[in-house]
Amino acid sequence: MASDFTFEIYADLIDVGLEAGYEFLTVREYLASETLPEQFVILRHDVDRKPENALAMARLEDEHGVASTYYFRTIEKTFRPEIIRTIERLGHEVGYHYEDMDRTEGDVEAAHDSFATELARLRNHATVDTVCMHGNPLTDTDNRDMWEDSSMDDQFAEYDLFGEAYVSMDFEDVTYFSDTGRTWRGGPLKVKDQTMDVRDNQIQVDATEELIALLRSRRLPRLYLLSHPNRWARTRRELVVESAKDYAANVAKRGLDAVA
Repeated sequence: MASDFTFEIYADLIDVGLEAGYEFLTVREYLASETLPEQFVILRHDVDRKPENALAMARLEDEHGVASTYYFRTIEKTFRPEIIRTIERLGHEVGYHYEDMDRTEGDVEAAHDSFATELARLRNHATVDTVCMHGNPLTDTDNRDMWEDSSMDDQFAEYDLFGEAYVSMDFEDVTYFSDTGRTWRGGPLKVKDQTMDVRDNQIQVDATEELIALLRSRRLPRLYLLSHPNRWARTRRELVVESAKDYAANVAKRGLDAVA
């Protein structure tokens, strides 16, 4: 059995999904399509750091004939225009991984000014039709709070966007799994990388092998998978380093949860 959170097991996940008859969709395809397949997987990646891993993952997916969505932060260590352009040329969707409420300490008006500026920066290098909030567990703000419930669709239209990867999704229709915390299981390690619906998934899995088995069983017809390319390793050394980082982060999250 391959070690978890490696490119090898990620390739297995895609292969099993294809063999089981799932179609793979981008977030844009899900939000823009009038008719959806009966059985599909939405692949979404949040590029928080290590954009070179995002490019490697995009190439792996291209080799397997599937497209996915990559949300890029516009901070210095992540905003790499050539990588962004290459990922789009491979047929993937590129979106803005916004954190403008964090940047402006919760000032909604200032957040929209920042959002417009950063979105334009990214659009200099790629077509951007959808966005997704960045969930920093160390801030008190939730970046999704910049959108008003009563006029959300109008606000997205003002930015020429189809929508947002959390607030525009129908989570009654799709079952969401995130690799945050180095597990696919929901719970306190998902501080902000979770839906705003209070419902828990009726089906939970921990390891990627369990997620693969779930795809093989076709038990769920429509899945939505979030993964962070920096978490997935191409070498044994990278696997050890990233596992240690996630362990430390999880200890910190449990500490925050204990004092909350």
